[in-house]
Amino acid sequence: MTKSKIHLALFLFFFSVYVLTGQGSIQSADGKIMFLLTQAMVENHSVSFSEIVSLSDTPGPQYSKYGLGMSVLAIPFYLFGKLLSFLLGIEASLATQFTVSMINAMLTALSCLMVFRIATERFEFTLRIGLFLALGFGLSTIAWYYSEDFMSEPATTFFLLSAVYWVTGKDRATRDLLWAGTFLALAVSCRLAALVVIPGFIFYQWMVWAESAEKDIKQLVVDLLRPAIPVVAVLMLIMIYNYLRFGGPLETGYEKISGRFLLGFFGILFSPGKSLFLFNPLTLFGCLASMFFLREQRKTALLFGWLIVSHLVLFSFWHSWQGGMSWGPRLMLVVLPYLILPIGFLLREHKQAVKIPVLLALVVGILIQLPSVTVNVARYYYEMSRDFGSLGHDQILFSPEYSQLLGQSKQVAVVFENLDDELQMAQMVSLAKKGERFLGADVSVVLENGLAVNAPNFWWYYMYLFGYPFYFWLLPPVALVGVIMVSGYKLYRRAGDL
Repeated sequence: MTKSKIHLALFLFFFSVYVLTGQGSIQSADGKIMFLLTQAMVENHSVSFSEIVSLSDTPGPQYSKYGLGMSVLAIPFYLFGKLLSFLLGIEASLATQFTVSMINAMLTALSCLMVFRIATERFEFTLRIGLFLALGFGLSTIAWYYSEDFMSEPATTFFLLSAVYWVTGKDRATRDLLWAGTFLALAVSCRLAALVVIPGFIFYQWMVWAESAEKDIKQLVVDLLRPAIPVVAVLMLIMIYNYLRFGGPLETGYEKISGRFLLGFFGILFSPGKSLFLFNPLTLFGCLASMFFLREQRKTALLFGWLIVSHLVLFSFWHSWQGGMSWGPRLMLVVLPYLILPIGFLLREHKQAVKIPVLLALVVGILIQLPSVTVNVARYYYEMSRDFGSLGHDQILFSPEYSQLLGQSKQVAVVFENLDDELQMAQMVSLAKKGERFLGADVSVVLENGLAVNAPNFWWYYMYLFGYPFYFWLLPPVALVGVIMVSGYKLYRRAGDL
């Protein structure tokens, strides 16, 4: 297989997995708000909308506080959904949500490809190690879960990975730095918090300059300005957007940073309900590999270190460090590639010693993610709120016996057991068809009547429940499984030939 065919097979493998296990709808509040902005821009040519998403919203024009980049990125997918609605006779709201919800399936598959390219092209790992690292990131971390919904983290992850790929190129061409700046600007447009990585990129540029023979200060300034141009342009657009929605160029709609650092730091790294290491066990080996990485690729290792530490410090100070009603440490998704990629150095140096434990961590990670893509994670939060009231969330975070890792697996068993109640399922399907949102309803009512938290969370299963013809709910999954098997087999054979 040529390099381009390997890249295509890798992308198709992960994209097919993510589409197969996708929910096909937008279930998070953040995602709904960004979708409504996309809808408003397309249908009304406006940056405001009227629909209320939560009870805390006041009547009148609503504005999204989230990155404009995600809603703009969704426009072609929204238009494609409208086209599908027209061609297939599917309700427009369902078709547009379906196509927009698949954005992150594509972007996460592209992130897996970028992990592979950085591994094989920047670090010169073998194809086999590159494929292992892509598989580790794509299926053994929370990246798999976040490929499902319309959230900003997967897009930020891909754009930041792309910026890292281009800035670490060996040729240091003008084009490479412009690409790095463009992707960094796109990351900022999706999530303003991505600004914390900029000092790391500047320091990396300085290290490259300091090791050069000429040490031309003019060249350093030029190399810093080139990638800065698109970032500055995007920041100016964001300031204009801030003025239009909140009346001030520096008003973002977010609360001021007011969290307790030690609580956030401990929670992100070690809490039973959100630990980075518990939800992504392969990252432990990434930490172990850091010294090998630093020895062989000092500049890139320091860049990776900044990307990880800057995000960890920022979100440790954030009052919502847990990422709301999410799976694992959502806010830290963007740094996971930089904890997975160093494992390649460990495998290259001590393959025989670490092969079995690393493979075991890979399998455990995949098993950890499976319940999250099978049943809506909101179900466990609702159940804990019903049982413990306002303390339910804290129980999930800090009580080992109520950890999300254990609770989500139990929810899978409950959901599949309840599928036998045909009368209740029919009632839930009827409510879902009517568009019942349960806004403000008691969690017990939601647990009893909400289809999204009482059925396997796959789009093709929902289409089956809604009574669509078999070629809507049976043929696509069969085709996707076929693509997964063919592309996976080709990659396996190619890796086995080396």
